[in-house]
Amino acid sequence: MHDENLNQHIDGLRDELIKAVQDCVQFKSVKDMDHVSPGAPFGPGIRDCLEWTLSLGEQLGFEVKNIDGYAGQIEMGSGELLGILGHLDVVPEGDGWSVPPYSGTIKDNRIYGRGALDDKGPTLAALFAMKALKDANIPLKKKIRLILGTDEESGWEDMDYYKTKEDIPVLGFAPDAEFPLIHAEKGIFHLELSKQFNPLPHLIRIQGGERANVVSDSCQVVLKGFTREELARKLSQYTFPEGVTGDLESLSGAEEEGLVLIFKGVGAHGSLPQKGKNAVLYALQFLAGLDLSQEETELIDWLNKRPGTGYFGEGFNIAFADEPSGKLSLNLGIMDLNPQGLRFVIDIRYPVTFQGDQILKPVEACGQEIGLEMKVLTHQKAHHVPKDSPLVTSLLKAYSDVTGLEGYAFAIGGGTYAKVLPQGVAFGPLLPGEPEVIHCPDEYMAIDSLILACKVYSQAILNLAGE
Repeated sequence: MHDENLNQHIDGLRDELIKAVQDCVQFKSVKDMDHVSPGAPFGPGIRDCLEWTLSLGEQLGFEVKNIDGYAGQIEMGSGELLGILGHLDVVPEGDGWSVPPYSGTIKDNRIYGRGALDDKGPTLAALFAMKALKDANIPLKKKIRLILGTDEESGWEDMDYYKTKEDIPVLGFAPDAEFPLIHAEKGIFHLELSKQFNPLPHLIRIQGGERANVVSDSCQVVLKGFTREELARKLSQYTFPEGVTGDLESLSGAEEEGLVLIFKGVGAHGSLPQKGKNAVLYALQFLAGLDLSQEETELIDWLNKRPGTGYFGEGFNIAFADEPSGKLSLNLGIMDLNPQGLRFVIDIRYPVTFQGDQILKPVEACGQEIGLEMKVLTHQKAHHVPKDSPLVTSLLKAYSDVTGLEGYAFAIGGGTYAKVLPQGVAFGPLLPGEPEVIHCPDEYMAIDSLILACKVYSQAILNLAGE
């Protein structure tokens, strides 16, 4: 049953919620491992933000607990647990902002700041949804626990620690993605393939990419044994697609090492490699047309055939897909060839009905063709809650009743804290058609969307935990 009374309570809390988000954004809660201390395992900025948020929870009348600075929780009610998982850590602000990144500035009816959308705004919307239920004296049959994470943007160490100290709710949602609802999240592997070898005659260096989960927009190649004129001619004759360039760097002190070529592409998120143009792959395709040694030619041909073929794992014979989550994706995120050897890292997002070994074995077999050793750097298992489960249907009903929009469940290649809960889904806050500004300069949360998310979350809690 949709509760209008709840909406009135939330409208009454509007100014308080907006101010809370502004204040919370002012903490620079970026992981800072140079200044850790007891109670601040990820640095002072994250600690201060966690302590502030817990104290806000206490002021609003809730039970709060600080789990040694690794996480916090804010609770109401009693009974079995319903979990809501948000996080207070943020990625670094980066460049290109039109307002100070930790100001919580309001303009155009939006709250601007790093973390406004990912994930402080939505986390506080969930907290104020709890407050509205409390003020409306609505009886609940579950204990509602808002869990405050602090390491979501890095290694999820907060949740590893939390699990050793507290019970994990079986059921719940993460307000850290988009509406209507994400019921399936692909498994994620970051795999390193490497081998050592003696210096090669022509290929001195191929370097591109900084993170496995980003499509590289730049790649540097250093070559020797070619004249500048020869390479300039080859580049001018080569056809790159729109948005991709290859240029010889002007003469510099590094000439004795070799001639430097810079390839530029188009960046994208590693889960959507087809949305970008990977500079490393275009560099490798160009190199295939040069007169290299046999060993170099075999290496470049293998790279073009394996990580360089397709966006969906075709090159490694793992082009899998399934109905709940769609196609596997593969991104060559980091490439480092130097005189000591080769190392590269691929990001693979695999469909939810597949097992890790079905991915690892074919990749390892392909690597062995040229003597590469494979190492698993990270693995997040796939996660999937059926569309017809009571959790999904209750949440979608809350979404549709409050917004008037059609509710449906879909799958993503990214990973959210929904994976921490045995039955967890990602639920909001972005509405269909709203721009995706997380991790971008001028990140913001629209105030109307913040209030609407708060109303959806209060109704969702009521649907899942009401008497």
